Amino acid sequence: MLWGGDLFGVRPAIDEFSSMATRIAYALILLVNSIISWLMLTPWALKKLEHLTLDYMTISCQGKQCYGFVAVQRVNSALGLFHFFLAMLLLGVKSSRDGRAALQNGYWGPKIIVWLALVFMTFFIPEAFFQVWGKYFALIGAMMFVLLGLILLVDLAHTWAEYCLQKIEDYDSRAWRGILIGSTLGMYTISFAMTIVMYIFFANSGCAMNQAAITVRFPSFRKPTLRPLTLNL
Repeated sequence: MLWGGDLFGVRPAIDEFSSMATRIAYALILLVNSIISWLMLTPWALKKLEHLTLDYMTISCQGKQCYGFVAVQRVNSALGLFHFFLAMLLLGVKSSRDGRAALQNGYWGPKIIVWLALVFMTFFIPEAFFQVWGKYFALIGAMMFVLLGLILLVDLAHTWAEYCLQKIEDYDSRAWRGILIGSTLGMYTISFAMTIVMYIFFANSGCAMNQAAITVRFPSFRKPTLRPLTLNL
């Protein structure tokens, strides 16, 4: 596949981009967006954004600095608008044979440019709009995003466990036993480590809500996930 051709929309390359590759690409966009959101908590990112205009523009939000909480809302609302517009363009598309499916699986260069342009344009929207957006609309969207993410994670864990168990039953393979046990213990280890990280960075004194949320989820480190292993080994 010629990446340059697909990147700038010379050809959509529907056949070359598998469904998994497309999901990974959108996941990378989300990752980059999250990193940008984190950087926007600092004035450094704003200076870099002004530098992209060759220092022609000085970005300010009604005379105030555009970094911090509101800047994070601007960046994330841009990504939300990007996916909303893309969803509207893909209404009724049910397979990759549809001509509009190329918008989903290809044209990555133009899509990235549109996304970055939306991020840039949000800095010209009044701050009052994002204060209302962040308190109400973004909160509801964040709750739905977390809920959907939990459902997908549980489904992934269940599917992976069932796949490994099927391989163990079919081939009586010690390798697949090791993979299943190793992946289970690995995920527990990562979850435990990330819980400690959350305590360090997000549960300082005065953050009672964060402390309560992290503490409540901590008992989830329990042994039911290991039960299928003991039954089949």
